[in-house]
Amino acid sequence: MIRLAPIGRLALGVAISFSLPPYGLWLLTPIGLGLHLKLSQSSTKRQQLFDTVSLWIGYYGVALVWMTDLTFAGWLVAIPVQAIIMSAPMALVPVSGIGRSIAFPAALVVGEAIRWVVPFGGVPMSSLAMGPVDSYLVDTVRVSGPLLLIAAVGILAIAVEGALSTQIRKVVVALAAVLSLIVLAQIAPTGMRNAVIQGSVVQAGGQLGTRAASSDQAAVFTRHLEAVELHNIETDLMVWSESSVTAFAPLEQSKEFRKVAQLANRIDTVIVANFSEIEGNYFRNASVVVEPTGGIGGRYDKVHLVPFGEYIPLRSVVEKFADLSLISREALPGSGAGVVSSSLGPIGNVISFEVYFPERVRSGNQMGAQIITNPTLASSYENSLVPEQSLASARLRAIESDRWVLQASTTGYSAIVAPDGHVVKRSNLREQTVLSSPVELRSGQTWATKFGKKPISLFAALLLIATALMSSRSRRSK
Repeated sequence: MIRLAPIGRLALGVAISFSLPPYGLWLLTPIGLGLHLKLSQSSTKRQQLFDTVSLWIGYYGVALVWMTDLTFAGWLVAIPVQAIIMSAPMALVPVSGIGRSIAFPAALVVGEAIRWVVPFGGVPMSSLAMGPVDSYLVDTVRVSGPLLLIAAVGILAIAVEGALSTQIRKVVVALAAVLSLIVLAQIAPTGMRNAVIQGSVVQAGGQLGTRAASSDQAAVFTRHLEAVELHNIETDLMVWSESSVTAFAPLEQSKEFRKVAQLANRIDTVIVANFSEIEGNYFRNASVVVEPTGGIGGRYDKVHLVPFGEYIPLRSVVEKFADLSLISREALPGSGAGVVSSSLGPIGNVISFEVYFPERVRSGNQMGAQIITNPTLASSYENSLVPEQSLASARLRAIESDRWVLQASTTGYSAIVAPDGHVVKRSNLREQTVLSSPVELRSGQTWATKFGKKPISLFAALLLIATALMSSRSRRSK
């Protein structure tokens, strides 16, 4: 059996990373993983584990390179941490037999499921689910979320391994399994249209690579107001980007809120504005529904904060090794479901980073959200990597929840996304603009929003453990 040197496994992982947006070469994932499996046949458990860690180090070395815009040291630490998380479940994959074909997709699911909760509440960015967002596989997220999509990619990798090993039966069975998932997705329940309204998103525009601590927050607010004035549109629902307004607590008594309220009244629309509400040494990242009457319809405080972005875990330790002056004021987390009340009905709201977490959108849907709003920022990054991943995540959330998603970014990609994941309108980077389109208010639940990620996570874990136990028993009996 041909052995691939560690540098070769690293290179294979790098190649797989180009399946992610903005590159979009999603077939590199099943091909790369299938080649990895082929080259790992008959290897010892120790060799397989070493090869797998090398593969994921190569993958995350490129997939997480966007982190260098925030912290170079954090990027260096995150690479092995994420690689170990993804590799650990694969240590249970049998070296041969039918159990290997079952366990490998399950190991991918378990690894990604763990990444989404640890460390620090999870970092699901650069997920394997983002690559196939334009493929026929993507509809499977309506059945059991992005973890099922990842399982489908893993099954395709088994087909690739079978093809490379001239095991035609393995190829046929794997392809039949993937086809079955695609068919199931077509007959899975979706939502229903309740009404059609005009929706819009406002992008303030400006330079990339800027941070809140070193930028003019008043100018960001002014650019939002200017964008609305420059684009005279009629709309029922308007979404502003993250940190579009900075005000001292209580925000409803601020002059900034009064200006937004006056605008909502003048153009007769519901505005979802995002406030950085400063209170002493802390702030709250809050989305506020401003009604045409000038009052507040509902408020949602961001629950899932960005580690090392909105707060510093283990700050007393980290500050000894890093300059934390750019994060001098930390955010206070909110609680509860991602939904706000409005005169249009319940609106789902996930702020920035939260769009990567299916459960945040699901929490709003279960409370009756008829449309999803996603105020985001992206101005901290110097290229399109994070804006592309953010948009891909919004598309996944739209499909799995069967809701329209209105994503408003300050300088990244603002977009209006249909329930089938189609991007109806999309801005350019740094552009000052307002996008508008007819959108639907929808009700009903998909299987993904009804049951969440726990069933597939537990099922994958049970499959992985069962195949590992059977493989161990088989070895002892020989």
